[in-house]
Amino acid sequence: MEIRNNDPGAVQYGNFMNYYQFNSASERVKLLPDKDIWLPASLEDDEVRPYLVLDVGCNCGVFTQLLHGYLEACLQRHVQILGVDIDERLIERAKQENTCPEKITYECVDVLDGQDFETVLSYLDGQQRRQKFDAICCYSITMWIHLNHHDAGLKLFLRKLSHLAELLVVEPQPWKCYQTAERRLKKAGEVFPLFLQLKWRSDVEQQIDNYLEQTLDRRKMFESTPTKWQRRICVFR
Repeated sequence: MEIRNNDPGAVQYGNFMNYYQFNSASERVKLLPDKDIWLPASLEDDEVRPYLVLDVGCNCGVFTQLLHGYLEACLQRHVQILGVDIDERLIERAKQENTCPEKITYECVDVLDGQDFETVLSYLDGQQRRQKFDAICCYSITMWIHLNHHDAGLKLFLRKLSHLAELLVVEPQPWKCYQTAERRLKKAGEVFPLFLQLKWRSDVEQQIDNYLEQTLDRRKMFESTPTKWQRRICVFR
């Protein structure tokens, strides 16, 4: 991870080393939906099959581990999580601090890189040759995909994960977060080259909702109250 101008907030991919010092993982857990949202009726009687989760942009794994504990307590079943992040150093930290290695796996993966993504597909195939994850979580990552890969890249990201998810959990950043990220990078002497070209701008959260519901044929099942950063956790089935 390259920090620009000694500013730990000026990063290109959102890979903050001290992320959970300013964005509480435990506060986020409090906003998660209950069992009825996570577990469809078709799975209630299948207690043998593990509940599979992919956590995209897992950082150093603090929230991933809390999510695992929450889901096992909430669903009363075995939960397996694969946490992936683009930053190798964050993944190394996650592996070192993993308190449940038999149930939580961490891998360095850029989900928009085809070769990297094979790691995710191989993990899924290794879980009794499953075709989909029960849930894929994308917390505060859509902005970084968007800034680095344009509108088309964000659509590809949502489409790619949607095809592998029964439940898609998204916590999109509002437009003011984009402006802050651009301002911090600009102060460090750089910019996001695609920033001015983005078509999804002030209404980006609504555009993501519309794309998931109208293009990818998903239905919003849940929307949390806003976090202190004015972000909402949205769940689409």
